[in-house]
Amino acid sequence: MPSITRRPPKSEEDRTAVRARLLATTQRLLTEGVGFTELGVQRIAAEAKVARSSFYMHFKDKSELLLQLAASFKQKSFDIVSRWQAGPDADWEGLARAYEEVIALYRENRALLGAINEAAAYDPAVRAYWNAQLSRFRTAMAERLRADQRDGLLGPDVDPEVAARVVVFGGFAVLSQHIADGDSAEDAAVARETALAHWHGTFRRPSPSTGR
Repeated sequence: MPSITRRPPKSEEDRTAVRARLLATTQRLLTEGVGFTELGVQRIAAEAKVARSSFYMHFKDKSELLLQLAASFKQKSFDIVSRWQAGPDADWEGLARAYEEVIALYRENRALLGAINEAAAYDPAVRAYWNAQLSRFRTAMAERLRADQRDGLLGPDVDPEVAARVVVFGGFAVLSQHIADGDSAEDAAVARETALAHWHGTFRRPSPSTGR
């Protein structure tokens, strides 16, 4: 009776490599101008040179893959802002430099950002995940504002939770719109104006009673 040998399972290293190839392929296709809505699993798998079934071993669907790309992208953005908050130059000029870094990151990932906004318009899971990522920024920003109030740098009239929501969601909208339609020559100016608006409008807002 002939012996039956089972094919050994792929090593963890192989699985990691396939997953990385699927992510990199999707990023490349988006950068090349393929719309996320038109980008099917079959094409992603074919371009990554893996079986369609292999795709589903790593991701439930293409939205889950997009969320994985979004997580890495948003973590880099979060790290930039966190460094500003914890660093020695946590003033408006330091904030402007941080926003300039964020804009550069957004430009580098413009296609991915567009895909996230595109998918969020019709996919509740993507929308909920992306809002949760922004809420992470809001939570950190609110804590910074509360710390400034405890240190006497910010008046008690500021509501940290509301102010943080305005800064984070408003700032994201401004920077996203600039990346979509703005001139890269204006990146530094947009970063500066956004930082000044947030610094003087929120972080160091004049007290209504004193005007300073």
